[in-house]
Amino acid sequence: MQTKWPRIVLIVLGAVLALCLLLGAGIFVVRLSHRPGRPMELLWQMFGLNNGHGAVGSIQSIDSQTQAVTLHLRDGTTQLVLVNKDTRIEKGRTRITLSDLKAGDRVTVIGTPDNQGRITARWIRVLVQSPLPPGQGTPTPI
Repeated sequence: MQTKWPRIVLIVLGAVLALCLLLGAGIFVVRLSHRPGRPMELLWQMFGLNNGHGAVGSIQSIDSQTQAVTLHLRDGTTQLVLVNKDTRIEKGRTRITLSDLKAGDRVTVIGTPDNQGRITARWIRVLVQSPLPPGQGTPTPI
């Protein structure tokens, strides 16, 4: 005759593990949703982007000598973005360099501000507008 206690032990351990996972997920959600002012701050910290600031706009000019990019923002102002060897630049899923950027590219920048109002970029992503299927009208600007 076979004993049932190993099966019961496995079921109990599985239930305890599932309960722990659910409890951990609940604590994570509560920590995210109860942070006054910045509910996603914890996610930024998880990805190493704490104290980050950013900008979204189109590239107005690129100075390859000083490795600086000037963005034209939606509100009509400009933002100077500094690029260094640690800056990650991407277009779609491809990593590119500063020389691959061109005036008119729409970009998102995440970085650290300095006391002169410039942003030292940690990450620049070129926004790629996907083409519409035939017969779907004209694309709207990003």
